[in-house]
Order: sequence, then structure tokens, then C-alpha cells
Amino acid sequence: MAAARVELVRAPNPGPLTGPGTNTWLYGLGETIVIDPGPATPSHLDAVMAKASVIGPIVMIVVTHHHEDHAEGARQLSALLDLPIALFHTETGATSDLGLHHHDRVLAGGAELLVLHTPGHAADHICLHAEDQGLLFSGDHVLSGSTSVIWPPDGNMDDYLSSLRLVIEVAPKRILPGHGDPIEDPEAALAGLLRHRLAREQQIADLLRQGPARPRDIVRTIYSTYPQAVWEAAEKTVLAHLLRLEAAGRVRRATPADDSPFEALS
Repeated sequence: MAAARVELVRAPNPGPLTGPGTNTWLYGLGETIVIDPGPATPSHLDAVMAKASVIGPIVMIVVTHHHEDHAEGARQLSALLDLPIALFHTETGATSDLGLHHHDRVLAGGAELLVLHTPGHAADHICLHAEDQGLLFSGDHVLSGSTSVIWPPDGNMDDYLSSLRLVIEVAPKRILPGHGDPIEDPEAALAGLLRHRLAREQQIADLLRQGPARPRDIVRTIYSTYPQAVWEAAEKTVLAHLLRLEAAGRVRRATPADDSPFEALS
């Protein structure tokens, strides 16, 4: 049986948090699934439809999560093609025409993708696994050349680490991320991400043993060599770690405010 085709159209939205731009992936065999249409830029959507023609007619639009750099173009593409938008089903928050669930399967001609609910970066985040080819479309859950931003309250560090372990168990052969180049050694990349996040969390806990600190203060210390353009996102990810440490009884904060000082308990 012929293998499903994969094509990439990169959106023209580069930036500190989007890298070279959002990756719109096209997948299918005789029919096409569009994964993450990206921004609603007419030239980009035209390029998506042109590239899809080498696979087959577009039959489904799937969004890995509701963030605008992945989902904005979905609404316009849906209107142009009179197709539904598929997004993870949630009781609240973002809505879609077709609600997906963990372990649903989406079909495109002779090809199919397994839906994996991978919350953490966003509560509604999914990855899509082409099991027969060992491909994982990872959205923002696993990125190439950078780490995912975890922005509470929609983002949750405990969920992210659990989802990362889920993907490690799936053991994909190749990861096609929402930003950056394909990841050709997923085993090493996933293990490295898990080590990095746990090491960063320990670094935060160790810093608090020196005295109380706000998330922004922690960022100035441990992200001092990073461009300031990413400090706001880094502050939110630090907060996500702090909230996880708080839930574990290792730290506490002076007030419920996100910018409150945290202090070590153990």
C-alpha cells in the first residue's frame, strides 16, 4: 500500500515565539487533511490550497490548539472550502464544528491519524499520530529548536510533563512540529525536553532557598542570557513551574496574585 503524503507550507509569521513561522502540515492519501492553517494571510492560504492539490481534495481542517498563530486561518479556510474545523472537544473555551476526543481517528482517503490529547501548552492541545509511518504532528507540544511556553491558567506544567511522557511512550520515529524543522531523533529530543523541564524546575526551587522571589525576578536570574523579547513568556513558564511546586507543597506564595513572591518550604 502506498504511503500517505506529507507536505509543508510555512506561514509568513516569524517572530520570537513562532520561530521561522507556523508550520501548516498537509497529510493524506488521495484526500488531504490540513493541520494548523496558521494565520489568516491570503497568500499563505492560497499556498496551502495549491500544495494540497498534489495530494487530493481537502476534506478536513484540524487545529492542534486554539492559539491564533495556528487557528486563525482555519476560520477563513473553512469558509472558503465549506468544511468543518476539527478541534479538541472541551466543555468551555474554544469551540469547533467537529469536536475531537482522545484516541479518535481522522481519515483522509487511504490514510488516518490517531488523536492524542496532550494538554500542557494549552488545555485543548492535541497531537496527531500517523501510526503506520511513525509520524507525530506535534503542534506546540514539542518544538524544534525551542521549548514550549506554558502559560497559566490554560497552560499547566503538570499536564505538560504528563503529556510529554505520553508521547515518549508512543515512541514516534519522526516529529513534525508546529514551528521549526522536523525532529529526526525523537527519542533523544523527548528525553532531552523532559530532563530540561525537570532541571529548570529544580533550578527554580534551589533559587527560592536563597530567599523569596517573584516570577519576574527568577526570570532575570535564570534567563539572563536570553533575549528580553521572550522574557514575558519565560515568566509565565516559571509561574507554571511554581504552581506545580506549590501543589506539591514545596513552595508557597504570599498572596494569590500571579506576581506574588514565592518562598521555599522544603
